[in-house]
Amino acid sequence: MKVLLFFMIVYLGTIGYAQGRYEESPNTYKFRYKSEAFRGSRLSITAKLRAIKNSPKYSGIPAEIQVELDHLFIAAKDQALPKLYKENAILFLDALYRYEEFVILYNNSLYEVIEKLKRDMKRIDFKLEREFTKSKAVLDRTQKEDPTNTKEINHIEKELYKNQVRLASHRWMKKKFDTYKGINMVEQPDQLIKDFKQQAAAQVFSLFNEEKKYEIKTYLENEIIEFYYNKSLAEIDPEILDLQYINKI
Repeated sequence: MKVLLFFMIVYLGTIGYAQGRYEESPNTYKFRYKSEAFRGSRLSITAKLRAIKNSPKYSGIPAEIQVELDHLFIAAKDQALPKLYKENAILFLDALYRYEEFVILYNNSLYEVIEKLKRDMKRIDFKLEREFTKSKAVLDRTQKEDPTNTKEINHIEKELYKNQVRLASHRWMKKKFDTYKGINMVEQPDQLIKDFKQQAAAQVFSLFNEEKKYEIKTYLENEIIEFYYNKSLAEIDPEILDLQYINKI
């Protein structure tokens, strides 16, 4: 009887050990990323990763960046071995959360650039109006003093028109910027800022990855001025100008 009892204990212990070995099998899919635990079948963990990737805060990812994130996601979900799956999933999550860090930096940088431009616009507006009126005065004087000097008159007319377009474009841009209030201007942007963010995102992301964050604001300032200038050309009529600082030419 004692011998039989001994073998039963050994047998039950062997079963318990085997079950423990099964639970800790190298084929178990489980890992932790930051404070979040991932455990279950490959399909269930992949579904969780997909849900994170498709959450609303990642909905505006530019196409160039989305391609890379999609590539990392596919590389993870296609791994059959748990060890390789974990390694690739972490690479994907690293890239995704790094993009989240980038978005915060991008929005804050663009917000600060727009606020700076809004402060500069009053001074610039006066400067551009003065350049336009000076060109107009030079043209009027030249036409009066030497009306046969068509070469010089044509040159001045071109300069005048260029200054006229710059002033009208600036006024159009200033009117748009005056409506932008608070961080919502970049987090919930109008169509213009949304289009600009999409256009500039790849280069800003490249600067972010290269640890050249100090160059981002300069890049954004130069690019947004050119972007709005080009957008304004189809909207403005340079012939219609309201002189705000100089009453007489």
